[in-house]
Amino acid sequence: MSEAPQRAAVREGWPVLLTSLVIGLTFGVIARQSGLTVLETSGSSWVIFAGAAQFATVGLLHSGAGPVEIAASVLLINLRHLLMATSLRPSFSRASIPQRLGLAYILTDEAFAMGIGWARRGHRDLAYFTTFGIGLWACWNAGTLLGAIFGAAIADPQRLGIDFAITAAFTAIVVIGIRHRADIAVAIAAALVAAALRLIGASTVAVVVAGAVAPLVLLAMREPDR
Repeated sequence: MSEAPQRAAVREGWPVLLTSLVIGLTFGVIARQSGLTVLETSGSSWVIFAGAAQFATVGLLHSGAGPVEIAASVLLINLRHLLMATSLRPSFSRASIPQRLGLAYILTDEAFAMGIGWARRGHRDLAYFTTFGIGLWACWNAGTLLGAIFGAAIADPQRLGIDFAITAAFTAIVVIGIRHRADIAVAIAAALVAAALRLIGASTVAVVVAGAVAPLVLLAMREPDR
């Protein structure tokens, strides 16, 4: 008897869910120390629910950036969701429009990694992705609220090492998604492109460009049809 998709999502995804809780806590702390209220901090996780974009927004607000600059930066950072949604589209083709809108709301890097891994194992149900996505949303928002409430008492969050949770989470996402040697090559190519862009000061577009360039490595590795 095969395992239920909901149970599989929790069993396989609980380390990432816990990491999301820690990252949400980090965001809550940083947002509060940047001048946001508890309501504003928690509300951003309800409305936006995009960790990288939220961290970038807080940083830009702290530096005095205007609404247009913030909106443009968030748009560029979140363009990678188009790539992720395109990859998941075959699995969600039978979903209704309202269902797709709901799935789009809980689409994150972590949910994509878990969902695409499930699809690559031949599954086409929505239960796995939905369960993990909702669980991630709950952990992120719980962490954000806790960080917002108690963040003022933490003088230096980096001293505790909780900022490394972000790096750890994305490393885990990559490891979860690896199935073949080609996956390793794509991951390395994406990391190198993103790191190079970060070093030259183009961190805002680093993820999007890396996500678009890395698949070219996979195409180059494929043997031509005989």
